Amino acid sequence: MFSDIVNVFLFDGDKIVMPETLRDLRGLSQYKADDCKIHEQERDTYKIWESPDVEKILLGIENQTETDKDMPLRIIGYDGASYRSQLLKNKDGNIVESKARYPVVSLILYYGEKQWSYSNELLDCFSSELKHNEVGNKISKYISNYQINIFDVGALKNTEIERFKSDFKLVAEYFANVRIGNVHYTPSAKAIVHVDEFLKLMSVLTGDSRYEEYIYLYTEEEKMGGLVNMCRVLDARENMGRKEGRKEGRKEGRKEGRKEGEQRLLNLIDKLLTDNRMSEIADISTNAILRNELYMEYDL
Repeated sequence: MFSDIVNVFLFDGDKIVMPETLRDLRGLSQYKADDCKIHEQERDTYKIWESPDVEKILLGIENQTETDKDMPLRIIGYDGASYRSQLLKNKDGNIVESKARYPVVSLILYYGEKQWSYSNELLDCFSSELKHNEVGNKISKYISNYQINIFDVGALKNTEIERFKSDFKLVAEYFANVRIGNVHYTPSAKAIVHVDEFLKLMSVLTGDSRYEEYIYLYTEEEKMGGLVNMCRVLDARENMGRKEGRKEGRKEGRKEGRKEGEQRLLNLIDKLLTDNRMSEIADISTNAILRNELYMEYDL
């Protein structure tokens, strides 16, 4: 899925990055903040791409479900840590000059229901005075305007979605339809190749834990045999939603029934007190036949 995402967003769907040329990296780094404490930051997905054409390139993917005006600040932190790691020192404390240097490319995939509303430029994270007074305009020339790569998945067109060959095509198709409010769309019949991974990703991106529960709905034979597709997944979600709705409805019904029953009994007791029928008040708690007869007598 990783190589497919990179190929579509960076190379218009051409098969440039092959899965076998990618190697997983640990996207964990540390930094010292203004509070003088050491903090950790971790990338969502981080790989190194090795190819005869480019030698090495570090590729990072960040998944966003909400817009974030400070995204350029976060990404420059991630990328800076990756560049800083290329200056590791040897045992003598000297920087290894012969070590290869390679670029870092970060992709931010946005899955929100609304269009990304913030700038992808670092300068726009700062006070607007930088652009609206003489001193700000002059100093802005000396601030490197770091730009980030935001790809709005929900805004993808059908022709762009068709470029994906992996399970990500179904992810993109889902969020593109959610963006336009078409929640009852007919999904592609494409089989899900990596069922468990796909459902876990959908659970994270949608915040709907039911997707992970669906993992246990299908046998290994169904998963491996290409018998699980998005139609079956969405049908399972709808069926589970109906079951949960019925269960909640029964619970609410019982709750309302108890409330009505209690109020009916209180009304009967009030009638009996008014008519000075004290002996029957003690009996109605255990004698259902008497209780129902009195309900009928008092038209309750």
